[in-house]
Amino acid sequence: MYDSILLPTDGSERAASALDHALGAVEAYDASLDVISVVDRRVVLAADVDDKASVRDDLAEEADAAVTELASRAEDAGVSVTTATPEGVPYRQILSYATEADIDLLVLGTHGRSGREKRLNLGSTTERVVKTADRPVLVVDIG
Repeated sequence: MYDSILLPTDGSERAASALDHALGAVEAYDASLDVISVVDRRVVLAADVDDKASVRDDLAEEADAAVTELASRAEDAGVSVTTATPEGVPYRQILSYATEADIDLLVLGTHGRSGREKRLNLGSTTERVVKTADRPVLVVDIG
């Protein structure tokens, strides 16, 4: 039923808790797993002119660390993973990646970041993915 599964992450521990559900689906359907973390272009654009490059670099580093961490945990469970860190508006990049990689199922947590980081993001990425996805989405309540 599902040959490929996409797990987006924002790098938070809460978002990482959706990994167990993605791994369960990978095992149940003998599917492949892709993990992505989007470098949010809106945060870069909102930064002071002198800080844009540094903000982009920091966000890219955080995205790399996020996908590396989840890929490592998946590989420890015996699952090979494809990773990516596209730049753009998170929900759009998630949907674009899903289309380009012909992903069958998206697994997302209800929310990830909190406090200051949450205020930097405009709206709920998960909600926007659910409303606009043209494929199944499994939403994991990560409290």
